[in-house]
Parts: sequence; C-alpha cells; structure tokens
Amino acid sequence: MQFQREGDRFQLRFLSGEHVIAPLLEWLGREGVGYASLTGLGAVSAATVSYWNAETRQYETHELGEQMEVVSLIGNVTLRDGQPFVHAHAALGRSDLSVVGGHVNDLAVHPTLEIALVPGPNAVHRALDDSCGLYVMQLPDAP
Repeated sequence: MQFQREGDRFQLRFLSGEHVIAPLLEWLGREGVGYASLTGLGAVSAATVSYWNAETRQYETHELGEQMEVVSLIGNVTLRDGQPFVHAHAALGRSDLSVVGGHVNDLAVHPTLEIALVPGPNAVHRALDDSCGLYVMQLPDAP
C-alpha cells in the first residue's frame, strides 16, 4: 500500500495482489485515525462481501472470485473496542455490466484500488446495540 498526505486528507493506493482491510486497519492504527470518511474506486480480482439479514441478525457472506470494477466504495472509519474499525460498502461491476454489492469484508486488488480518506477532528466509538445486534456509532444527542 502506498499513501500520501494531502493537507488534512490522505490518498491511498493498494497495489495488484494486495488485500485491503487488514493492511488498512494496521495503517489506521499507526496513524491514530479515530474517525474518517472514505471513498474509493479501482478494480479487484476477488471480493468477500456480505448482506445483513435483519431477520436472522446475521451477515450472509458471499465470495466473488472474478475480475470486477469497483464502481463505488464508500464508508467510514471509527473505533470499536479502542481499535480502528472499517465500515464500508462497495458496488462491484461485472464484465457483463451488471452490478453486485454489499458490506465489504475484504477485497483482493487487481490492478489498483485508490482510496481517499478524510479524517475528522474527533474519534467516533462504536458499541453493541442489542436491539439489532450490530456495533453502531455512539454520537451525542442533537441540541
């Protein structure tokens, strides 16, 4: 992974053959990022994405082993149990121009993936919400 600081933002580039989530989490920890928004685009040779089933309160994971365009990658970085946590969704374009998408578990890059990361001034923490079984952002009440 390559990166460059652009003022208060970062530009990241993942290289062909690299996976995204584990190295991104490691880098976020080193940089001390407690909140950021992220967007990205590029292409992948494989992806692991999930669909949240509200009835079972479980993610249904799907392995996609094909070359796809990352039409859109959007998400945020927060802290869960004091560690960086990436919540991202992707729309992935297939060769027939159909699109699949979901919650990103991991992406295998080919040939490149570009991510713009915009940190915020304050860390945002996640905690388990028993009503849905998900770790959700803990934000102050509106004034």
